[in-house]
Amino acid sequence: MLTRQGECHQCGECCRTVNITAVRDATLEQHGNRKELELYLGYRGIRVVGEDKEKNQLHYAIDIPCNKLGEDNRCQVHDTPEKPLICYRYPWEPDDIEQCGFRFLPTAGFLPGVSGGKP
Repeated sequence: MLTRQGECHQCGECCRTVNITAVRDATLEQHGNRKELELYLGYRGIRVVGEDKEKNQLHYAIDIPCNKLGEDNRCQVHDTPEKPLICYRYPWEPDDIEQCGFRFLPTAGFLPGVSGGKP
């Protein structure tokens, strides 16, 4: 288990991409294989950025910036009721944004593979 630490550095990278999770098996069955899926989605500006076979998920990314992201990389609706809940929660897992001020560290006392995560 991982715990998020740090703070937002207002790099704006998380606000420039829409991330989508799709059902892996059904999607690959529909397209025949991952190469065909990537070809099809690539023509539409959508990237397959990962998969989780255990959770049966494919992860897509589309470069569409949020229209509430200001030129200074500040959210124009931060701390208002108009800010979506998912934006407050992001990031909830590690991603590859180097500029991001959030890091994920193993939770103290959690041992993977041990029932309940307790020593």
